[in-house]
Amino acid sequence: MALSVLVILVSLAVPSFQRQIAGSRLTSAANDLHAALTRARSEAIRTGSRATVCKSTSGTACSTVSSVDWNSGWIVFNDPTRTGSDAAVDTGETILARSTSITGQVRIVGSGDTAQYVSFGADGRTKLMAGTPQSGRIRVCSTSAALDNDSRARDVCVSSTGRVVVTQPAGVDATCPAPPSGACS
Repeated sequence: MALSVLVILVSLAVPSFQRQIAGSRLTSAANDLHAALTRARSEAIRTGSRATVCKSTSGTACSTVSSVDWNSGWIVFNDPTRTGSDAAVDTGETILARSTSITGQVRIVGSGDTAQYVSFGADGRTKLMAGTPQSGRIRVCSTSAALDNDSRARDVCVSSTGRVVVTQPAGVDATCPAPPSGACS
C-alpha cells in the first residue's frame, strides 16, 4: 500500500519538477543575454565609445554565419574601430565578457537588425555598423515538452533608444521560431 502511494506521488511530482527545471533554464538564458546587452550599453556610455554584443562560437571573434544562433555563445567588446557592415573584433579592441554555448533545450535566435549583433553608441542608443538606428528582438525559447506554448519563450527586446527589456510572448510552439522583425510591442 505504501509503495503504491509513493509511486503515485512520484508520478505527480516528476512533471512539475521537469517544468521547473525547463523554466529555470529559460529564465537564466534570457537574464544572461539581458545582462550582456545592459553591460555593453553601460560600457558604451561610460567610455564614450561604441560597444557591441555579437554571436560568437569561439569566444574571440564574431560569427557572421546566419545559420549560427545566439545559443552558440556571444561576446561583449569595445568597438571604437568598426569596419564593414558586420560586427568584428579588430586589433586593439577589448573583449569585456564571454558567454559559452547555452545548452539544455534552449534556443536563442534573433531576427532583422538583431540577427547577428547589437551595438550601442556612446549615447547609449543602438546603432547598426553604418550608424543608422537598430532595434529588434532576440527570442530565448525552450524546446522542452514540459512547458506550454504560453510559457516557453522570452523576447529580449532592444529599442533604438537603447532600452533593453524582457517580455513573454504567448503562443510560441516547441519549434521555437525566430521572433517577428521589428520593434517589440
